[in-house]
Amino acid sequence: MISDIVERAINFGIGAVFMTKESVEGFIDTMVKNGELKRGEAKVLLNEIMNKIASGKKEIELKIEEAVERALHKLDIPTRRELQHMQKRLEEILEKLESKT
Repeated sequence: MISDIVERAINFGIGAVFMTKESVEGFIDTMVKNGELKRGEAKVLLNEIMNKIASGKKEIELKIEEAVERALHKLDIPTRRELQHMQKRLEEILEKLESKT
């Protein structure tokens, strides 16, 4: 039963990923008041929904990061990671040159 309720909550679409804890608590309180959920199940449900929201946010952030990285590569613009790698290599080369003089 709880997983059905979690599915209903998450099926609000991408907006569910951006729900705050307060709005989830309000949603659960309404379900308790309407008799759709027992008070004892509310805490379990709250934790389940918040965990799903957190993992959804992480997944969206990862997808956005990947899309930005692909766009930067298409535009031939180095990423921060690539710039940091180049900077590290440059520092290593400079150290070698300085040690030879």
